[in-house]
Amino acid sequence: MGERTLSIRQLAQEAGVSTKTLRHWETQGLLAPAGRTHTNYRRYTKTHVERALFIRKAQSLGFTLAEIRHIFDLARSQKAPCDAVIRWAGEKAQALEGQIRLLQDLRVRLERYRRRWSAEKKPSRLGPTEVCQCIASIPIQDLRAASRSLPVRGGEKDGS
Repeated sequence: MGERTLSIRQLAQEAGVSTKTLRHWETQGLLAPAGRTHTNYRRYTKTHVERALFIRKAQSLGFTLAEIRHIFDLARSQKAPCDAVIRWAGEKAQALEGQIRLLQDLRVRLERYRRRWSAEKKPSRLGPTEVCQCIASIPIQDLRAASRSLPVRGGEKDGS
């Protein structure tokens, strides 16, 4: 008797992800291609469940799909990836410390401005070119100092 197989929906449920995520992982080479039924439905094995759960665990620690792929590549070459994982975990923890400091600084700035803005009388109507007097009132020096310390967000290479 053959090994029990799962449909993509069953695997998604066991792994706690969507079927779209599983298909993406498969196209990215993180999950081995599923076997197919005579009607071309995907059928997954216990190995797929274990791999999907491994990916989720790694992601829960902040590892990217590229890093997870590298872990799999190391394992495939018969090299235990644990030393690399330990090093990456340390690097990630260190990077998080920097991000936490930046976020704490941002929180302090936001609270300072929020208190100032709340205390100021605001007009009930905007001028022809105004958007928000609160944000417009921030001194340009604060903008320059903040832009040096804040992390760049998705797609914004130069802070613009």
